[in-house]
Amino acid sequence: MPKKQNTSDNESLDFETALKQLQELVSRMENEQQSLDAAISDYEKGTQLASLCQQQLDAAQLKVEQLVKSKDGLRFETLDTSNDD
Repeated sequence: MPKKQNTSDNESLDFETALKQLQELVSRMENEQQSLDAAISDYEKGTQLASLCQQQLDAAQLKVEQLVKSKDGLRFETLDTSNDD
């Protein structure tokens, strides 16, 4: 049985690596018959990887929203994305 990575190991992964590992887990779970323990372990790791990917996507979205082109070049500000009008 493969050694489980703990959450702190997963946090050091970049987005592309985490996504690739998540895709491999999903493929294994869909295409292989696994023991219950192995399936639960893969599911647990998958949820950690999915959470990490979402956190990284949220951080990237925030950075993009903060970069606003102005007359003087780039300035940082938070965009108001609410549509209260």
